[in-house]
Amino acid sequence: MLFDRYATIKTKEIDRMSTEREKRIVELLQEQSPSTIEELAKQLQISEVTVRRDLAAMESKGLVARTRGGAALPDQGNEPLFVQRQRKNHDLKRRIAQYAADQIREGEVIALDVGTTTAELAKALVKRRGITVFTSSFQVASILSKSNLQVYMIGGLIRFNEMSMVGSIAIETIKKFNFDRYYLGLASISKDRGLTDYSVEEAEVKQAFIAQSKQVIALADKTKLGTSSLLKVCDFDQLSELITNRIEGEGTHPALELGFGGKITLV
Repeated sequence: MLFDRYATIKTKEIDRMSTEREKRIVELLQEQSPSTIEELAKQLQISEVTVRRDLAAMESKGLVARTRGGAALPDQGNEPLFVQRQRKNHDLKRRIAQYAADQIREGEVIALDVGTTTAELAKALVKRRGITVFTSSFQVASILSKSNLQVYMIGGLIRFNEMSMVGSIAIETIKKFNFDRYYLGLASISKDRGLTDYSVEEAEVKQAFIAQSKQVIALADKTKLGTSSLLKVCDFDQLSELITNRIEGEGTHPALELGFGGKITLV
């Protein structure tokens, strides 16, 4: 009887701890979604095995959506605000942006997409010269207004939550020009869904830039790999290069499992 009572108390204690961890995992994912198992284990100060077990239980309850090597909040149809995304994975985005900036040569005409990583790329170009930049992003244009570069802002309908230009005027304007490189921002990349994003209007502008560019280079931090969002932007065969982050000690890099046959750069 004493053993049974101890076992009951112990089971209740384990259940309570698991519930508290689940609440904490949801809180962490609200700050950064998706997150890797390694990141969650570090934040929670528990083993990765325990995190995997908790995530499996949470997925069965519909609390999270499992991704390769991590988890995300289940609703991927709502686009986080720019200011919210800006705070997430800043160092990862900065490394990608700096590498991309180092590849751009004087005399090139480039297009920069909307997004937090392309905003970091704009910051890395502020002191450069001899580059012509087209963009539909107010953030990118504002950053580059402090530079000596020639910067063209695409006109159109203002999409206020992203501070970008969309619509038929933007698309028709883009079709008048040719670009050496287009730096593409995305919400997610997966083997099954390809390159995806949240907004129909933004996707149409991205597709217009893709059609007018010699090279299309996707800038995606490692948390976006193996996940998918609302709608498809383009196929892998329209992409020239994927620049993403190195991942230490996790075996095969998820970028190599996407089915993308082009150039993959890990920084």
